[in-house]
Amino acid sequence: MGSFSLDRQTELASVALKVRDLDKMIEFYRRVLGFHLINEENDMAIMGIGSQRKKLLGLIKEPEGKEGSNTLTGLYHVAFVLPTREEFALFIKHLIALNYPIEGQSDHGYAECVYINDPEGNRINIGWDKPKSEWPIKDGRIYGVTKELNIQSFLCKVKGDFEEISEGTKLGHIHLSVADMADSYHFYRDILGFKLTNNEIISTKFLSNNDYHHQIALNEWSPASNQSLVKETDLGVDHVTFSVDSIENLIELKEQLEQNEITFYFNNGKKIIGLNDPNGIQLWFMVF
Repeated sequence: MGSFSLDRQTELASVALKVRDLDKMIEFYRRVLGFHLINEENDMAIMGIGSQRKKLLGLIKEPEGKEGSNTLTGLYHVAFVLPTREEFALFIKHLIALNYPIEGQSDHGYAECVYINDPEGNRINIGWDKPKSEWPIKDGRIYGVTKELNIQSFLCKVKGDFEEISEGTKLGHIHLSVADMADSYHFYRDILGFKLTNNEIISTKFLSNNDYHHQIALNEWSPASNQSLVKETDLGVDHVTFSVDSIENLIELKEQLEQNEITFYFNNGKKIIGLNDPNGIQLWFMVF
């Protein structure tokens, strides 16, 4: 196991998805999830929190993308975290008012969430994080559970309506379907320095660079072994962006990649490092 660690201030910033019908997907994320359209040009839309011009999601038009290509190697689901339980309750009420299908609902011990699919089948986790004092932690590990959420308990007391995501909303974690768990786990743990936080679910690793429950999850549940690398024309995840606290921390990552002979792109002026993980997923580390 390597000794390198990402700086604890490194956080997930945004995810970009390749989509076939850009207009339809923009409308979904605006109407159903309450995202703002920050910018749209050159067949790409930037969506997130309009008042802060904070990007959470990129949508990239890929008209040649094959239906179902986002169910193999790549994104299993993306999780957006609302700041309060009240806002989460209003969001559930909003989904029910729209008659939008809820594919699943869970209490994981550290968070409560619902799962929905966007119009092109990308799975989305929307929820909120419980206070850390309530997380199921033992010997430094988080022992998450999966209990069904009682949606009615949310709706009986909530007042008001969900209209848009608030300024406290963030990208919580990225759950990836990987072709080879050993290769992917080695890359995220030993090369990038993520730490294992939970190993209780079969064929799954939960990783973080700080005391958050997880920023990255890796699984072998889907038929990803049929396709080892994400292809350029595949729908689904295009790239994942991390926010790095300082140029000094970015340089430390650069030196770590060089020592391990990892191919990467570096732009000192724009303060960015880009590389591919073992599944062909682009990762960007940026100082904003």
